[in-house]
Amino acid sequence: MAKHKRGPSRQTALERTLRMLIREGQFRGAVVASIDGLPLAMAGRSADKELMAGVAAWLKEFAERTHTSLDEIVARDKHGNRFVSRYFKVGNNQLLLALNIPRGRAHRRLTNRAIKEIQHIWET
Repeated sequence: MAKHKRGPSRQTALERTLRMLIREGQFRGAVVASIDGLPLAMAGRSADKELMAGVAAWLKEFAERTHTSLDEIVARDKHGNRFVSRYFKVGNNQLLLALNIPRGRAHRRLTNRAIKEIQHIWET
């Protein structure tokens, strides 16, 4: 019987994508979560990654209650650091990518690329 070589697990592949995103963007932390805030993969220095996922889900729920269709919500602290939550679909699944971004860092190009990778990982 021939053995099939398997690639990394979905979670491992997602974490690898998040580590790349953090490294290239010099971000603090990143989380991929279900739309209700259940973390699927996490990476980075932030000790509160579960909190990031929960807040991102809460922001999405808030947007839906106000009947606002958003693909990104950004919250900024008094020091200019940002909490960015991007929402996207993979098949029938609604997911979110939450990031802790230091002041002065661009994120859109990198998050677009990471979302495409996450969608590819999810579909394979």
